[in-house]
Order: sequence, then C-alpha cells, then structure tokens
Amino acid sequence: MNIKLLSFGCCCLVLSPICSAKHDWFVKPYVGLSQMSDMTLVAQNVESQTGNSDIQLDGGFVSGLGVGYVIHNNLAIELAWEYRSNESTTALPSNNSLYEGNIASNLFFLNTYYVFNTPSSWQPYIGAGVSWAQEVDIDLEEQGSERSYSSDGDTGYQVFAGMLFKVDDAWSWQGEIRYGQMKDITLNAESGTGEFNNLDYDTLTLQLSAVYHF
Repeated sequence: MNIKLLSFGCCCLVLSPICSAKHDWFVKPYVGLSQMSDMTLVAQNVESQTGNSDIQLDGGFVSGLGVGYVIHNNLAIELAWEYRSNESTTALPSNNSLYEGNIASNLFFLNTYYVFNTPSSWQPYIGAGVSWAQEVDIDLEEQGSERSYSSDGDTGYQVFAGMLFKVDDAWSWQGEIRYGQMKDITLNAESGTGEFNNLDYDTLTLQLSAVYHF
C-alpha cells in the first residue's frame, strides 16, 4: 500500500513555460478513459487447452498521479504511476467457453515534456516516455471461480500530446491523449500451471487532470 501511495504521487505532470523558478515542481492527479486493442495470443495449458486465444476488450478507466520538475523553460521530466483496468472476454482454443474478466496493470513511467509558448493561457505540449510494469494481469472468471495470469518487469514506451490551461500561477487544467505499447508479454498462472504468450499491450488514453505547481 505504501509503495502505491508513493507512486500514486507520480504520473503526468505538466510543465509550463508560464511557471517561474519558484514553481519548478508539479504534482498532478488524473482520471481518464482507457481503450485497448483486442488481443490474439497463444495459450499454453490454460484450462488444459493450448493454441491461439482471442481476448475482446471493452472500454475501461485509468487513474494516476505524477510528480515532475521543470529543467529549463519549456522542458521538464516526470516520474509517474498509473493503474488501468479494462473488462475482457477471453475465448480459449476450443471456443466452447467464454471467460469474462478484466485485464489490468500497474505501470511506472519516466517521461519528458515539451510545452510550446503561446501568448494566451492555452498552451499545447508533447511528450514521450519509457514504461515499466510492476504488474500486468488478466482474470478469467467462470461460475464463481477465478484464475489469474500475470507478469511483471516488462518494459515499453508511450507518446502523448495535450493542451493545458493556466488558471493562475499555482493551478492549471490539462487534457491529454496518450498511446502506449508493451510487446511480447508472457502471463503466467498465479496458481497452478499454464501461461499466455505473445501478448501485445497497446493502450489509448483520453484523460483530464488538475495540476498544482509549487
């Protein structure tokens, strides 16, 4: 819990050229909508089945928080944490049964931002970062029972663009669209045997956040 609270203080901090030296640090909680691509992966001895499996994904949600520092004028770095969850329907190779559940992740990011100067309170920005997965997992639910498959330590990247609106020297609002990817993930059974291979974790996020400069 402590590491989650600490890292939940790290997720998408907007740097703004409008901030003076006394406002070099930022903290930003955010919430958003999560969209993920449907997946085709390989099941190995999952529910005694082996072969290609399909996962259909519905819309979900994302929440997180970031802490960052303005290096110089328009450029800043950020350490971030994020939780994401999307409902899922998994078809194993036999296709005789569909398993409801969800796929979720706890991710950490190291990002860089560049904010463009404008004469108004509206300022566009772009950025990119690397990601590290504390956990990616999928749950298969059937008749009241649940099997979980998970992975950790996977790496990837993200790119993003957005618009911030300065309320005053301390506060601003930010809207952002973000694409992330981690490839070739293997999810192992948390109990018993079985694994999913060749999972590509592609995410699209639309988020809104309040940013505090200090």
